Amino acid sequence: MIEAVMFDLGDTLIHFSTWNARPYLDALARLVHDRLLELGHSPPAFDRYRRAIRNRFACAFLWSRLSRRETQLLAAFQKFHAGLGIHLNDAQVADIALLCIPALRPLFSADAEAVGVVSSLQQRGFKLGVVSNTFFPSFAIDDVMRQDGLLDFFPVRVYSSDVRYMKPHRRIFEAALDQMGVPANRTMYVGDRLRNDVKGSARVGMRTVLLSRNGRFRPGRVRPDHVVQRLSELPALL
Repeated sequence: MIEAVMFDLGDTLIHFSTWNARPYLDALARLVHDRLLELGHSPPAFDRYRRAIRNRFACAFLWSRLSRRETQLLAAFQKFHAGLGIHLNDAQVADIALLCIPALRPLFSADAEAVGVVSSLQQRGFKLGVVSNTFFPSFAIDDVMRQDGLLDFFPVRVYSSDVRYMKPHRRIFEAALDQMGVPANRTMYVGDRLRNDVKGSARVGMRTVLLSRNGRFRPGRVRPDHVVQRLSELPALL
């Protein structure tokens, strides 16, 4: 009997428009550069600064994928600026991070069915949680979920940027199960990736649902318990 349902975020509950991200990232770099000047720092000229910070975070992202340990974006941000001779305290880093959230907001949008589906599951008594790979700090992801009307449905939210372990590592799922207080065999996990979501959650004993919007996936050793094309198909499985 299933008592809890956990979800992936990216391309499951929330869509990330990464294909057109560069203009937003450039605007973000401008915001940060201007704030550094306001704080009395002397960053490099903007074009040089933009290229340097873009390269730094591209390297951090690549390292995280090779090492399977999540980048902590704020720590990387602080370290990058220290290398430029700009020493930011934690309060200044948090202030800049909060400034940046609205600049990236157009890249995120909730699935049209997400609120209705999770509301239905909550009303039926299921405990709900989120397990997501993200290098963004938790307060930034929480803000996206809040604006899309999703946050209050998920008292349990485990992000790789906090625990450092990334899906499919079992520890990120175990951390979520510990917070949820429900055994793995009574928990269903819903995600759109076979390796990260299906393999990772199955490894700890969860029931698995692959969200494949075209209804297809490459068969292999990793097989989900269920395949759905839309979130609205979930309540019938439960």
